[in-house]
Amino acid sequence: MGILSFFGVNSQNNKKESYENLISELEIKYRNELKRDSEKEFNSEFIRTTNLENVIIKKYGFQGIKLVFESRNSSNFHKLGELPKDCPWISLNDKTIAEFITENFKPISKDIPNLIASLKDRCKFIFAENKENTWHLHYLLDMKLYDDRDYFKIYTGGAPLLNAEPNKNLKEFNWNVPNDLKTFYKIHNGFGEIYDAYFVMANDDIKVMAEMMNPICKEQNVQPDGYSFNDLLEFYPDGAGNAQCFYKNNSNSTVDWDHEIWEISGETGFFEFINQRMSEIDEE
Repeated sequence: MGILSFFGVNSQNNKKESYENLISELEIKYRNELKRDSEKEFNSEFIRTTNLENVIIKKYGFQGIKLVFESRNSSNFHKLGELPKDCPWISLNDKTIAEFITENFKPISKDIPNLIASLKDRCKFIFAENKENTWHLHYLLDMKLYDDRDYFKIYTGGAPLLNAEPNKNLKEFNWNVPNDLKTFYKIHNGFGEIYDAYFVMANDDIKVMAEMMNPICKEQNVQPDGYSFNDLLEFYPDGAGNAQCFYKNNSNSTVDWDHEIWEISGETGFFEFINQRMSEIDEE
């Protein structure tokens, strides 16, 4: 199937990983096979293509990643060990994956031990992306799908934001950026599954829920029970309409907001929340 290529000791893993060379003829073949047939039953096509994506990455490593994610700007992906000089994480370019994660999250390591342990255990590749002059860092993680098949998950982190200031929405409702979130933004300005809407939102995107919900309350002549939407700052959507929110200004406490019944519950600290939620890699 082609010659073997090797990533060096300081590139990605502690031990040398060998992957087959993905030649152009195979790229063409796999591109065609990765297309889902809309005429066929969705579930069978989903299983077929996700299995193939996993095989390609396991077999061809970073070349496989670039092929699977061609539609996501993969021509501008740069793997750990080959980061460009203008990349925000260039100082960690000679680290292994475990070393990179340790150093990158060191300032908050005591706050998110479970998340860091999960990243070290599951992360197989780290690669940076330059898109429209903005840098992002991707962590490709091994995972199990809901049906126990092997697959992967990608956590994406934005470039460090050293001095987070309130965005337009926060200023309108007299909110400050919560201190714990400011601290996290110094590591990554936004972090998580950005394509599946499970992520800590970037500083420009966090918003007080009053902007969206107060007009609805006025139109329907109804108010939430026991809280105000002015007191909820959304920072973590769940992809289904619900959200984790900071509760009240100048606080690091967060609550879960249920979009169907308009109730808040489960008050917990920001770091406690992401340490638990984001360390759960496998699907249930």
